Amino acid sequence: MGGIEVLASGGSYPVEIGAGSSARLDSMTRRAAGRNKLFLFYDANFFALHGRQLRKAIHIESRRVREMVIPAGEKSKSLTTLASIYDFLLDHGIARSDFILACGGGVTTDLVGYAAATTLRGIPWGAAPTTLLGMVDASLGGKTGINHDRGKNLIGAFWAPKFVCADVNYLATLESRHMVAGLGEILKCAGLAGSKHVAALERFLDQDNLYYLRALTPLIRRSAQLKTHIVSRDEREHGPRMCMNLGHTFGHGIEKALGFGRLLHGEAVILGLWAALTLGEAEGFGSKGLMRYRDLVERHIRLLPRRKLDAEQIFRALSLDKKRGADGLRFVLLERLGKPIIYDNVERRSIKAALKSMIKIYRALGGKNA
Repeated sequence: MGGIEVLASGGSYPVEIGAGSSARLDSMTRRAAGRNKLFLFYDANFFALHGRQLRKAIHIESRRVREMVIPAGEKSKSLTTLASIYDFLLDHGIARSDFILACGGGVTTDLVGYAAATTLRGIPWGAAPTTLLGMVDASLGGKTGINHDRGKNLIGAFWAPKFVCADVNYLATLESRHMVAGLGEILKCAGLAGSKHVAALERFLDQDNLYYLRALTPLIRRSAQLKTHIVSRDEREHGPRMCMNLGHTFGHGIEKALGFGRLLHGEAVILGLWAALTLGEAEGFGSKGLMRYRDLVERHIRLLPRRKLDAEQIFRALSLDKKRGADGLRFVLLERLGKPIIYDNVERRSIKAALKSMIKIYRALGGKNA
């Protein structure tokens, strides 16, 4: 079992990562909710596979519990699904002393966390991430929100959970594409953390088994520790936390241009990392360590399904990125491995060149039309 403590404006909260950690959800939710109602929200895919097991672990028969299953997939991060959650909470008499638990991947924790942040001006909540991406990124740090037709995560709030409890055993039933998507966030963390993290990820890929939890669990913990350390210093993303968006400006543009869900978030981030490295090289950053990292990004691109990308469509989608600054689009680049920098006022031609390079390598290496 791996315990991490995160500092937040409302107080610190624990992050538990390990095999079988869901057994602690009963005591964690009882401590958080007391005798008040517990509202459980499940991702539909997770509920079909593990709902009975989780309900038993929480001993719902002895508690005041209300349950709702949310449709799986990126399209659920919408005003429509959010409205149905509001209706459910209000119809069942939610009070500020009650507690909300989000069980699922990044879509579920983002969506339910935002509902918790905005219902009655704030309901305490917890996250039980069940996907690799959720465990290493989405559930950590208190970012909640939904998508808008004009872009990714444009509506949201910072609302820290009371705890995060990640049981890596759930990964055994996760689809391989979702495992690769989670690796995209681990890959991002490797670029930010440096050579030791890169080497650990290389060793994991050498095993040629995405479900080798003995090697994967330390990578999850290492990535979660990196993010929570940064979040503890910069909860509201005014400084160091911006660097966690490495690959995301391009990645969000790809998601928007394709239509949300055509590529998973982490898959788009993998491509975004290649574009960010290419842009960085054009700006004069190309150390030996970054060449090693580029090779690692290339290995991940080989794991992606193939989609038809258009550089102009992605460029137009980039214009709505929420991270843009006064001088235009804002990118996170790597000056060297483990040394991120924030870049503003990048020339349009340089951005388009990076996109074209990314599309070229993706066409050459990307997988089948899955």
